[in-house]
Amino acid sequence: MPGNNFNPTPYRQLLLHPGLGEEERALVRELLEKAEQISAENLRLRKTIQRLSSANSPKMSSKLRDALYE
Repeated sequence: MPGNNFNPTPYRQLLLHPGLGEEERALVRELLEKAEQISAENLRLRKTIQRLSSANSPKMSSKLRDALYE
């Protein structure tokens, strides 16, 4: 499963830019928070999908299992 690809570091550094006004900083902060929330939710959903899909599919075919137990 791919990891969480969102890297907030460049966006946090943008907040330190001297030419950025307070309103723009607030917007960047808001977008950054939302992106982090969405990224975390995406990761949780991926894990859930992987868990559910692996739980619903048998690990080995019944014919193979029967042959191994003989």
